[in-house]
Amino acid sequence: MYRTLEVIFRKPLQLLILIVLPPVLGVAIAYELPRSYQSTAALWALHRYIVIGATGPESDLQSTPAQTQAIALSELLQTRAFVLPIAHETNLASTLNLSPSVLANSELLDDALFTELSQKVAVTPQGYNLFEVSYTNPDPQVAQQVVKGVINSYASQSIAISNAEAQLLLANYQAQLADAQRNVDAAVSAESRYASSHPADRLVNDPKFALLDSQRLQAQAAVQTIQGEITTVNQAISVQGTSADSLFQVIDEPVVPDRAVTRTKLYLIAGGIGLGVAIFAYALYIVILVRRNRAIYTPLDLEKVISAPVVMQLPHLSAQTVPLLTARSSRRGT
Repeated sequence: MYRTLEVIFRKPLQLLILIVLPPVLGVAIAYELPRSYQSTAALWALHRYIVIGATGPESDLQSTPAQTQAIALSELLQTRAFVLPIAHETNLASTLNLSPSVLANSELLDDALFTELSQKVAVTPQGYNLFEVSYTNPDPQVAQQVVKGVINSYASQSIAISNAEAQLLLANYQAQLADAQRNVDAAVSAESRYASSHPADRLVNDPKFALLDSQRLQAQAAVQTIQGEITTVNQAISVQGTSADSLFQVIDEPVVPDRAVTRTKLYLIAGGIGLGVAIFAYALYIVILVRRNRAIYTPLDLEKVISAPVVMQLPHLSAQTVPLLTARSSRRGT
């Protein structure tokens, strides 16, 4: 403990500079970074986002309409097919400070553009029906173009994706309906031919005629079941709508921001990182100084230096007793 305290109080200025300089440098670096501009659009969810499947409309009934649509859009932003057309339609690449090698390689460029938008476009629900789409970029015009592109792509692809499985189901049901209708025609034809070739009074108790009639009824029931499935899917598509106007409405259009995003949070983060580095360097510097300190403070320290045993040890003298001992020794000398 004495050794550590002596090291600290022996070089207070160096240690003070070590603890202050990294946070100051962190804040200075954050100040020199280019300013960013955020563009935001507010959207009104008209109903929950649903996917029409084999069991009917599937949606999270525990979440609000804004939450379901925010989740759907966030998931679309994690797909390259959704993100890359938006990135290529804007001048996004010029704002990312990419190296010439990345700009010359289309695959690396697409990776950089996808990472930028998939991670930095924020979709957040603000209420029961209200949710927002925002993006921050050093270029305010690019920020506004990206948000607008995200909304347009969501409008064009969301309904198609929601109804994609429904269209496959309809095609499958139509094929099943055609087969079932042929079965009905065959059953009706077989029953009619059998009825026309046998007397009517004997058909009542004829087991073969009863079997043919039963087959006809089953075939007709199958047709009705398939028609009911088709009606259910069409009703679900009708409820969902066929255009983005039935899914959401844009309340606040994205505009070109004229004020930069406040950097208070950035300063705090940079200062905190600098302070963490300073504390680590401070502790490391003290450890180095303590390990390099060869001064002797205790008999144990002396035994580490010489092999001879300690015969006598002077007691620890306070500041008040030192002048008295000095005066006594001077009198004895006289």
